[in-house]
Amino acid sequence: MKLLSTSVGCVVLAGVAAAAFATPPASSAYLTDPQSSYVQDVTSQSIGSVNMIACIVYSMRPDALVNQGPYVALVDQTACDSAKSGLATSGASAGAAQAPNYMTAVVNSTRASNSDPMLVSAWLTFSEQGKAKTVFAHISATAAPTASDPYGTFRLDYCGKLNGTGACMFNGFMQAGNGTLSYYETDNNDPGTSTTALELTSVGTTSGSGGLAAQQSGGGGGSQSAALDFAYDQNYFLRTDNQNGPQCFSRDASDPATGFSVWQYGLYDALSGARIAVNSGFPIQYTVGGTQYQGYAGYYGLSVQGSAPFPANGSTVQKVDYANGSATTTNYTVVTNGGRLTRYTRQTRTLQSIDRIHFNVFVNSAAPFGLPQDYTQYDMYWDDAGQQFVADAEINCGQNGCNTANLAQNVAIAPAAWSTLGGVQGWSQSLGGSVYINLAGVSGAIDSASITVVYYVQDLVYPGDATVPATLYCVGNCPSAASLQAYFTQSPASPVASPFIASSNNNTQPVAAANVIQYTVSGAVLIDANNQAVVDTNPNDYQNYPQYQPGVMSGTLFANLSDAVCPDNANPPDYCGWMVNNQAGVYYVWQTGASSWDQFAALKDGSGNFVQFDAPLNVNFAVPNAASFGSYAGTSIVLQYNGFGDLWGIPGSCVSSTTNLPVDCSTSGSRYVPDFVIPYDPTSTPQQGVVTTSVNNVTTTYLVKWLQREIRLAMKSTSVCTNDDLVAPSNVQLPTAASLTDPSDSSSPVYLGAEPVLTSAPRVIQGVVEY
Repeated sequence: MKLLSTSVGCVVLAGVAAAAFATPPASSAYLTDPQSSYVQDVTSQSIGSVNMIACIVYSMRPDALVNQGPYVALVDQTACDSAKSGLATSGASAGAAQAPNYMTAVVNSTRASNSDPMLVSAWLTFSEQGKAKTVFAHISATAAPTASDPYGTFRLDYCGKLNGTGACMFNGFMQAGNGTLSYYETDNNDPGTSTTALELTSVGTTSGSGGLAAQQSGGGGGSQSAALDFAYDQNYFLRTDNQNGPQCFSRDASDPATGFSVWQYGLYDALSGARIAVNSGFPIQYTVGGTQYQGYAGYYGLSVQGSAPFPANGSTVQKVDYANGSATTTNYTVVTNGGRLTRYTRQTRTLQSIDRIHFNVFVNSAAPFGLPQDYTQYDMYWDDAGQQFVADAEINCGQNGCNTANLAQNVAIAPAAWSTLGGVQGWSQSLGGSVYINLAGVSGAIDSASITVVYYVQDLVYPGDATVPATLYCVGNCPSAASLQAYFTQSPASPVASPFIASSNNNTQPVAAANVIQYTVSGAVLIDANNQAVVDTNPNDYQNYPQYQPGVMSGTLFANLSDAVCPDNANPPDYCGWMVNNQAGVYYVWQTGASSWDQFAALKDGSGNFVQFDAPLNVNFAVPNAASFGSYAGTSIVLQYNGFGDLWGIPGSCVSSTTNLPVDCSTSGSRYVPDFVIPYDPTSTPQQGVVTTSVNNVTTTYLVKWLQREIRLAMKSTSVCTNDDLVAPSNVQLPTAASLTDPSDSSSPVYLGAEPVLTSAPRVIQGVVEY
């Protein structure tokens, strides 16, 4: 649980040693960028919104702009939402998970004198489930954290409202002083209500105690409540609750059972140690109906503040440039359409080289593979020692994301099971996206060193790209304007199976030439045979179809029919989609949906040229061959770098939020966490934490450094805490609703007043002060 510049969790940790620095140069960012650790505990789970609020407050940087007047800050909700971390199972969901989602904050930070508190007023606007909301926040900070007073002295009051309403949807406060931290929140957000209260008393980082109570009702889950008390000393942390009784944990970070997860990494030049920047985007401002709005343009399109209208196609926005302590603007023209065309360029490696690297495969018929359910997505890996594929879990996706459930027992699958299907077609986070393993016609034993695994790097297609063919073909999962409309507007009396043309839905069979679906491309928009754009951006159409909340993605679209000729049906030719993965150097995928990452949005400069942003940078990480890296030890995986602090793609699994022990991801209270941490030790020889890229046979080496680390304490027998004379308190006096205040209420002692109307460019972008 993180809180402003301190952490409740931090006080229950001991034994973290400082890193020893060496080359690159001592003054380089690689060596000077700070690292922070915090403890994740079930107490944090009950007050998860605090973590997000704390991240948002830091990202506004009121401490850096005291007495400089009201200013605009852009805060990336995605970066501050720890709940976004999860197992991406498709290109669509990966984009959804990583796309920036900027909210706009108007901030005013003041201080009358060095002996007076810093007072912060903030108005944050954002959108949630298509509804515009505003958070009103007031902060009074008097003293910074110290060793004897680890929380400092401050008070945070906040109220979140649906725009146009008077009542707080959620209302809370957090207060610290004299070694005590109090927190209370009530949340009336539909469909249920909840209250959370926490009291923590500390006499320093070596001892402390507290209690927490949480209650939730409604929302279809009935009423649930949790109450727990906890205490810690220099060696152990003891927690007791009304469901599990007492549980004891070690505070020794060197304990082999301690778990670590990193949520932010930096990428650096291997020689200079400088941060690696990518051209990921820039802030914009634009005016609609006489009102100025803020936003951000980047690789994933345009993002705007929650209550703002989206800039129309052909409208003008202004890029904000920062230099010499000021901001200047340049006009650009908006170009939008209802979908995005992505190009995939072929890369290869061997089946042997992906030993134990997991990937997801959708199976139509389970029987040939010995799997339990038809039409299900399974998690698998190649077991090179056993010369077999192994399915260990099934993946079920719904409106709230995807859930991985372990199979009752692993299922071994012989390579020959895929011989008539041409091979394995799936998706792997650890290989950077779509994956195809050519197994056409194999039988019996195989030589995994000679079997080709094809994976692809992607880039976004812009209108006017002369390399895009005028005609594309499709044989599986091929949408049309009519098929999208028929699916999303179907009635119970006339069900429609999918948003794809019926003959192509989940098709893996050979297709005659007359049945190949044909498209044209116009301005990077996919046009069907009826000359209609293949788009559906109406959010209402997707409400009842959670499997398509991340958008509708086509199957493989290819330019040359010869790339899809089935090997046993060549005269006259039939066409197999899986052959494209084996033959084509490039293929395309069309995506449409209601979210910004499902649609194309870009800017043109004054010369009519598109501003093109960098796609995520794929880097290769050779996982050290050590036991701490589990089944991935000795493998090579692909990671994606979206910009500083955003390196993702490490495979993961689930742990219990109560015990920190590994559990099935379908278990109630489970948390998805990365399976390992990229090591950082600049004193090691050879250097650790190295990743590489290879373009045209030229290899570039980068260094990785973890920046923000979660620590999960190692569980011990309760007798260990008992023998240490550690006792959890009882009857802790928890805060109540009586101390709630509403900063948006003119009668409140922390009333913010009217929100300032600003037309200036954002001064802060995700914690970085621009001018």
